[in-house]
Amino acid sequence: MRIVINGGGGVGRTLAGILSEEQHDVTIVELRADRAEALNEAVDCHVVVGSGATPGNLRDAGAGDADVFVAATDRDEVNLLSCAIARKLGCPRNIARVRDRSFGSDDQGLPIRELGIDQIINSDEEAAHEIVRLLHNPGTTQMVPLADGAVVVAGMVVAEDSPFDGRTLAELPKVQGQRQYCVAAIRRHNDAVIPTGQDCIKAGDEIFVVAEPDTIRRIALMVNPGAGQYEVNRVMVFGASDLGKNVAAMLQHDCRVKLVDTSSWHADLVPEVLSRTLVIEGGGHDMDLLAREGLSETDAFVAVTGQEETNLIGCLYAKRLGVPRVVARVERAFYRPLIRTLGVDAAVSTRHVTVNAILKYIRIGDIKAVARMRGVPVEALEFVPRSGAKALNCPLRKMRFPRGALVGVVVRPDGVVIPTGDTEIRQGERVIVFALHKAVKTVEKLFS
Repeated sequence: MRIVINGGGGVGRTLAGILSEEQHDVTIVELRADRAEALNEAVDCHVVVGSGATPGNLRDAGAGDADVFVAATDRDEVNLLSCAIARKLGCPRNIARVRDRSFGSDDQGLPIRELGIDQIINSDEEAAHEIVRLLHNPGTTQMVPLADGAVVVAGMVVAEDSPFDGRTLAELPKVQGQRQYCVAAIRRHNDAVIPTGQDCIKAGDEIFVVAEPDTIRRIALMVNPGAGQYEVNRVMVFGASDLGKNVAAMLQHDCRVKLVDTSSWHADLVPEVLSRTLVIEGGGHDMDLLAREGLSETDAFVAVTGQEETNLIGCLYAKRLGVPRVVARVERAFYRPLIRTLGVDAAVSTRHVTVNAILKYIRIGDIKAVARMRGVPVEALEFVPRSGAKALNCPLRKMRFPRGALVGVVVRPDGVVIPTGDTEIRQGERVIVFALHKAVKTVEKLFS
C-alpha cells in the first residue's frame, strides 16, 4: 500500500518505521526541517518538508494517489484540515489523531465523514482505556483486546512463588487443569520467543497470555500471586492532563476518584464531565501534596503528568506507602528497564496505544487488527481467512506454520477455542496469531 503520514513526531515516526518494515510505500510530511532530516536517516521512507495542511505539500507527498492518509501531528486543527484536503485530492481512506473529545465517531450532529475523515483516534482515550483495564486486572503489565473484546492479550511477570515458575508449557495443565488460555510469547531479559511445549517458564519472565477476559484475571493471579485480589474503590490520579481527565471520567461512576494537580492551568481546564471526581489543585512539592491528600489510603495510584520522571517517582512513593496498584505514563523506551526495578506495576505509553489503534484501521484485507506488544518484537494478528486459504479445513499439526509463529485462539460463533494440533479453522472464524516480525509475511500467505 501507499501511505502518507502528516507529522513525523513520536506517533508518525513509529508508525512509519513499522509500515516501511512491512514493505509499504511510506511518505511523511513534516514541518520541522531538523526532524525531517532525522527521519530521513532513521526510517526508510520519503520525507516532504513543510506544512501538511497545505494542498501543495500534500500533492507533493502523493496524498491524492495514496491508499491511506494518516494525520498524526499534535494539533487537532491541522489533522482535521489535512484529512479534508487529502479527501478532496482523492485519497479514499483518511485517519486523524484528534484529542478534543467533542469530535467523536458517533456524533450524529457532525458526521466525521463529512469532514473527509473515516476514523478518529483519540490518543488519551485509548491510553485511558488501557489504564482502566490494568487497574481492574492485578498482575498484568499490558492489556490489548482483540476480536471485538472477545479475547484479551495480557502481559504478566512471573513471580518466584508462582506455580508457573520452572514449568514447561506442556506441564502447565498440571497447574491450571484444562487449558483455557495460551502462552503466546515469552520475554526473558532482552530476548523474545514464540514458545513450544518444551520451553520452560522462569521467574522474572514476562509472558504474554491470550484468553477470554475473565480467564485473564484468574491466570494473572497465579502468575503473580503477590499482586493479590483487591477491589478498586479509591483511586488517586496524579496529573490533570487530558489523559488524567479521561481516566478519572472512566472511573468516577464506580470509584471514589481524586484528581490531583500542581499546575493551575491544567486544573482550570477540568471539564464538567468530572462532576463526581474530587479535583484538587495544590502548590508546593508534589509528593507532599499527594501525602496530604490521602495517598496511603488509596487502592490505586495513576501518575499521568507530562513529566515521566515525576510519574515514576510518584509511583515509587506510592508503593512505599503501601498502595497496592500503581500505573505510570512512560513514553520513552530507555525508562522501560527501570519500571520493574522501581516497583511500578504497569506503564502505559500513549504513543504505543495510538500506533496500535491506527494500525488496526490501516489494515485492508486479510489482517483485521494488529497489536504490537511493548518491549518485544511480537505482533498479535487477527485474521478472518479468505475462501480457499491454505489455513482452512486443515489440522494445525499438518500446516507448514513458520518458526516464530503460533495460533493462539480461534474465535467461533459459539465461543473461544484454545487450539490443539487437531483443530481445524473454518471459514468465517476469527483467528489470533502471534508472530515474530520476521514470520509475519509467511503467516499472511496462509490466510490469504
